[in-house]
Amino acid sequence: MDMDQIEEKFSRIFRYMGIPKDQFRFDASFIQDFEFNEFQFDCLVLYIKNYFELNITESDYTKLNTIGNTMTFVRSMKGIPVTV
Repeated sequence: MDMDQIEEKFSRIFRYMGIPKDQFRFDASFIQDFEFNEFQFDCLVLYIKNYFELNITESDYTKLNTIGNTMTFVRSMKGIPVTV
């Protein structure tokens, strides 16, 4: 899996979650900017688990607070180098 595939999957997930493409910002917070409630956040995690075939525990949730942090988390879990 390469970066283009990861970004395409995230684009689909965010679209399913109702996040407009023009609001995709790495610093955008799911809770503060998109006003996700607990159910919506759980749905987001479920999509990520299924799309990327990852095991995400509740202790990982704090690493998924923004779009950028979530993408970085998935890249690191998939063994793809994270560039800054």
